[in-house]
Amino acid sequence: MKLANFLLLFFVGTVLATLPGHIGFGDSSAYFRIRGTLGDSLSVSRFDNTPKTDKHTENSLFVELFINGAITDKFTFQAKARVSNDKTSRSYQDPGYNPYNGIPFNVQSDNSRTWDYFTASSQFRFNPWVKLMGGVDYLAWGPARRNKLTLKGENVHYRPWMDSTDHIMQPAPTPYLGYEFTIGPVTYTQYAGKLYHDKHKDKFFHAHRLGLNLPARIEFGISETLLYGSTVERAGSNANEDADSTDRSFEWIYAAPFVPYIFAQHYTGDLENTGISFDMSVKTIPNWEIYAEMLWDDMKKPTSMFDDSWWGNKWAASIGVATDNRQIGPVLFSFNSEFTWIEPWVYTHHKGAGYSYTHYGQSFGSELGPNSREFYTEIRAAYKAVELSFFASNVAKDSAFGGNLYDIHTPYDRTDREFLAKASTLHYREFGVGVQCKPTEWLWLHLSQSFYTGDYEGYRLSGSAGITW
Repeated sequence: MKLANFLLLFFVGTVLATLPGHIGFGDSSAYFRIRGTLGDSLSVSRFDNTPKTDKHTENSLFVELFINGAITDKFTFQAKARVSNDKTSRSYQDPGYNPYNGIPFNVQSDNSRTWDYFTASSQFRFNPWVKLMGGVDYLAWGPARRNKLTLKGENVHYRPWMDSTDHIMQPAPTPYLGYEFTIGPVTYTQYAGKLYHDKHKDKFFHAHRLGLNLPARIEFGISETLLYGSTVERAGSNANEDADSTDRSFEWIYAAPFVPYIFAQHYTGDLENTGISFDMSVKTIPNWEIYAEMLWDDMKKPTSMFDDSWWGNKWAASIGVATDNRQIGPVLFSFNSEFTWIEPWVYTHHKGAGYSYTHYGQSFGSELGPNSREFYTEIRAAYKAVELSFFASNVAKDSAFGGNLYDIHTPYDRTDREFLAKASTLHYREFGVGVQCKPTEWLWLHLSQSFYTGDYEGYRLSGSAGITW
């Protein structure tokens, strides 16, 4: 009997392995599939006009395991785990484990470290209108392709100032629970979850979004985000009277559906870091998309958003245009151009890091951070298994007070703001070319070369290759 069961299991698993690279068991309503990747990446960078003029290489050998499946036709799940072994021509320093240092890693030697991360999520659909979600995963909202402002998901782009051996550039996933209601053209989505900054202190987030599908292929969304946590700064170090020595726990009022955070926060003492976002995607013109996102970060009066005399008028915007897979002869062309503007103090909060818009030491929104600007353009051409891309970016980033995620504005600081002050703003331009090749379903190769001019002068060559089975 055991042999018969084994043969049956093997036969079913073999049948479900029809998708290349998958091993699976089950049937159409209940199944389990496994996939694995072995990959290697290498980057060579050099910046000639930075404080540390050097040429350095970074190498990462990694293994990934993917799992997806369903217990019933209503309950689905997916998970991924990755283990990496990094080598550098520089040296690694162990920062000690605390979430504000980013994803933790283990230093094996001066130039070797290991680290890992995972995601796991599941969904249960009660009916066509109600869905329950939960797990540890990346959450993303908004149509912006380069710089999402509210929830960026797994989005991360190389910035020269991020080139460090002190932390992992990869964003950390987020533990969350959520639900979604869909009624005709209206979709309501809500999340509640845990953020991390100090391993001994709690930090939480809530987010909800109302999406509307309009005629002429127009999608409009409005969302709110809310963050709060316990004080992590040293007692007496923050001059704001409402910031010192507070411990916060999960506030259930924000987990209820359809509760407007901007009003509900009055019931908890007006303590939270709240933000409201608007986004729109217009696909009325065939094969084209025009999109926009706007974030109002803890701003009291929208009519004062352009008033630079008050530091608290914080806002950000991303506007773009794109077209995908336009066929010209045998080649598929894609184009994307996006402009992003982030005012000073966006993502920060006067009560400190327990309320800042951060998770594991990174912005929960765009990694550009406050007081920054970017204009980005990319053209891609794909022919069979090869895709060639050309991209260019013009970036400005002000690192003065109000331009860093953990800056704290106090009653003793100047009340006005200055966008991209000339004396403290770094400007650079990036020009690059990339190649992606996937000759078979299980073999892939990525190569990219970027050149930098301006306050960052140099180049970066990167590549990765792997086998997915």
